[in-house]
Amino acid sequence: MGRWPKMLLSGFVFWSVLTVGFVSQAAAAGTYRFSVLPRYFSVVILERFGPMADHIASQAGIEVEFTIPQDFSEHISLVRKGDVLLSYQNAVVYAKVSGEVTPLAIASQGKDKTRFRGLIIVRSDSGINSIADLRGKSVSVVSMTSAGGYISQREFLSQNGIKVEFDMIPSEAADNKQENVIFDVFSKKSDVGFIQENALHRVDKVIDPSKIKVLVQTSWLPNWIFAVHNSVAPELAAKIQAALINLPPSDPILKAADLDGFVKPDPAVLKDLRRMVMGQ
Repeated sequence: MGRWPKMLLSGFVFWSVLTVGFVSQAAAAGTYRFSVLPRYFSVVILERFGPMADHIASQAGIEVEFTIPQDFSEHISLVRKGDVLLSYQNAVVYAKVSGEVTPLAIASQGKDKTRFRGLIIVRSDSGINSIADLRGKSVSVVSMTSAGGYISQREFLSQNGIKVEFDMIPSEAADNKQENVIFDVFSKKSDVGFIQENALHRVDKVIDPSKIKVLVQTSWLPNWIFAVHNSVAPELAAKIQAALINLPPSDPILKAADLDGFVKPDPAVLKDLRRMVMGQ
């Protein structure tokens, strides 16, 4: 079994990098650094994915050093350079590092399991009733790299003859928050909004939800992806994959991560993802 070591913290009030080791008593030679894309505060990431790191260490017989990068860019850099050998990231970030890693498992969560999609929203009184009405309109997006708040919608509209960058007027919402996209549309700051489907009702207690209309649901994207660097031996990668995929749905490790399980990735789905994100 693994054990919880001391936490090494840097920074004041907020942690820029948090590194903790999860050491199996039967650890093989070498340390495998594990980076989780820093979507949440460090303490939340540790609580959610610490048990998973411990489990991987125990099942694969390796030493796993848990690293939380300062931001998305640092995570991408660490993965590309091979400074971390195990990584867990969203679909867009995976696509950016896919040349350097091997995908082992896709997270399954909720009714949509291993996938999610975006929405295009407008005000109910906007007069926008079809995607043909979107040309020339201002659009608030989560960020130009957001999977559910830009990439999904861009792909869908491209398939329907609309190029967001040329046919619309995009701008990123304040703090890159899904909620602020909804506020932008509600306040008429923007004609249109791109959000992830599960964000639709986040501000229902603050605004009148009847004022927001879903124009269309957009393209599906895969959920978060666990990967190993291409330098990791195939035999070890197989052990790590089995450790994740064989977790039963009721396992406390999955509960901590707010997941229902992991499944093997579909190569065709990931190939299409790289095309959407990277044009490859």
